[in-house]
Amino acid sequence: MNESVPIGAEWFLERDVAPELHALGEIAEAAATQTKRRRRRRGFSWRRHWPIMALIGALIGGWLVYAFLLPPLEIRHKIATSRWKFSRNDPEISFSIKCMQRTCEYWFVFWFFYLGASIGSFINVVACRTPQKKTIVTRGSHCPFCDTPLNMIDNSPVFGWVFLRGRCRTCHLPISPRYLIMEIIVGFIFMAIGGIELIGNGMNIPFRDWSHGAGIVSTVFYPKWDLIGAAIAHCSLFAVAVMLIGSQMDRLRFPIFPPLVIGAIYMASVSLNIVLCPVRWTEPFSAPAARFRQDTLQQWLTSLVGAAVGIGFGMVGASLLSRFFSKTFELPIGLSQNVATEASDALHVELMDKSQCGWWIHYILLSVLCGTLLGWQACLTVGCASMIITVGWLLVRQNQRSEQGCGDLFLSQQVLALAIWTSTLFLHHCLWRQVAHWLRIG
Repeated sequence: MNESVPIGAEWFLERDVAPELHALGEIAEAAATQTKRRRRRRGFSWRRHWPIMALIGALIGGWLVYAFLLPPLEIRHKIATSRWKFSRNDPEISFSIKCMQRTCEYWFVFWFFYLGASIGSFINVVACRTPQKKTIVTRGSHCPFCDTPLNMIDNSPVFGWVFLRGRCRTCHLPISPRYLIMEIIVGFIFMAIGGIELIGNGMNIPFRDWSHGAGIVSTVFYPKWDLIGAAIAHCSLFAVAVMLIGSQMDRLRFPIFPPLVIGAIYMASVSLNIVLCPVRWTEPFSAPAARFRQDTLQQWLTSLVGAAVGIGFGMVGASLLSRFFSKTFELPIGLSQNVATEASDALHVELMDKSQCGWWIHYILLSVLCGTLLGWQACLTVGCASMIITVGWLLVRQNQRSEQGCGDLFLSQQVLALAIWTSTLFLHHCLWRQVAHWLRIG
């Protein structure tokens, strides 16, 4: 017997079910169309991906200028200023050799920049998670809003932020430019140290004959392991400084134990590598010793005296700057005048407590690490110069009152002090030889 659908059921299907099925079909078709559009958007588009293309174009353009346009000018200048006549086969005026050397130098320096930017990206994670006792090993980078893990392209330093145009791929919420800025800063620091100390044969280190053995050929084919160790130690010093600045920006106190371990490693490195701390602890109050002669006891004393001076100067500097912060701190003009005095005092005390959390520790740690690795002379020079610059800058800012919030205004003073300290240390490190000559050391 053939089964058939009742007449009432057919009428029910035509009246109620059919429109719903039709609506579901339209929804599915719209979803498929939207998916196709998203797939098309994932492809390449000049209009959407112009920032990353501009960045890559600038990188390639710099290489073309440095490796192909500057060598002819250098060759022409060498021929014009030379006292003897060059042969056409002389490698000193060979365009191909000059081009290869400059290409290796350019991409070698870029590799240092990318390495530093990668470490800067990792520093952002460490500065935020470590004070909060969160893991930095088992879980990778993710979006702070939608908690979506980042893929390899999006997580690449500098290029990933520019490729995404500062927004998350999933939730499209803005990513803080702080990540990009810290990556660029650390990358620039690594690039400068790699170019000055490795390619330049330690031209910034006092009492070192750097004129012989400089260049990319000597760096690659005749590696100088003492300079390589010094460059690694100096890069790590600035990486720790930027990490402490990042923790201070988040009003977090970084743990003391990891920087102390790093300081102990610096002491051991100074005792094994004289290039790390060429200025002895007795200078400039005694006759200069023999340069770059291994003397473990003197190197240990140099590092210990530098650490002791760093602790003392760090405590004094943090105390003076903290008092100066409390005197120059004022409530912004934009606050309502009807706020009660008790509420204003409570807000002021709360801001003081949050800002003081970790400030002393961060400032003292920077001074200790600088004295341990570079000597007490560098610690005092950098500390005094940075304090003068910080006080002058804050006095200028006090005259030009900003309409920011209380917490941002008070916090920016401490972050600014650490940033000026690190910038002064970097400038001193690049001009270390000239500073030692000005101070008549040796």
